[in-house]
Amino acid sequence: MNLLYLLNLALKSDEVIEVLEDYNITVVYDFDRFRENSPDLYWASSADAGFELRFNERQVLDTIFMYASPRHSFNSVASGIEGVPCFNSFEAATEGFKRMGIAYEAAPEGNDWIKGDFNAYQVHYEFCHDGALGLVTIMATNA
Repeated sequence: MNLLYLLNLALKSDEVIEVLEDYNITVVYDFDRFRENSPDLYWASSADAGFELRFNERQVLDTIFMYASPRHSFNSVASGIEGVPCFNSFEAATEGFKRMGIAYEAAPEGNDWIKGDFNAYQVHYEFCHDGALGLVTIMATNA
């Protein structure tokens, strides 16, 4: 399975439903209970598999969170499931983006994060204090 291919798909699409069933994931409806005009969201998380899916108010998958290192209740995501390049360090990400010709933005100070623009989506890489990759977030550009 490649999580990237789920981006921009509807919550009720066959592909998304298959993932929900394969990982026994429950969808949580996060509505604007404080009436602040915040858009409703839908969350589908698999702490065991190390990823979380966020669907927008139109029930379209717009963000994928993948935990490269265990965090909170999440295990590390299985290698190869990401569908995007995974870099072991900030320096490797910078060099990879340069080599691939990918426009990127980095943390103004330090090596905490770097974000690459792949046109249809952006990938944000967050690094831990020890320099290891901690979190990979894929965001749809036009969801």
